Amino acid sequence: MHPLLAFFPRSEGGTARVPREWLEASDWAMLFTLGTLLFLLSAFAMWAWLIWRRTTMPEPHIKLIMELEDESAGEARTTTPVEAPETRAPWEQAPDWWKKVDL
Repeated sequence: MHPLLAFFPRSEGGTARVPREWLEASDWAMLFTLGTLLFLLSAFAMWAWLIWRRTTMPEPHIKLIMELEDESAGEARTTTPVEAPETRAPWEQAPDWWKKVDL
């Protein structure tokens, strides 16, 4: 038994009577906690929906930029890079020095 409840008169059933003010305060605390939880859940749901909407249906100007980037990336893949002759300073090691291959 909680020590604070020892000061309240007991009914015949053996349970202590709790003042109505305490019950009202606990009801409001529970409602506030529940409201806060629901608010946070709805805020996260809205945030997730906004992210999903922006990725699946971008604005027209963003869509155009994405298409231009795709085109430039495709052109970069089709062109073959010209290999430049490898020039190193005398003190630099070859990139594959650890393979022990003579270049």
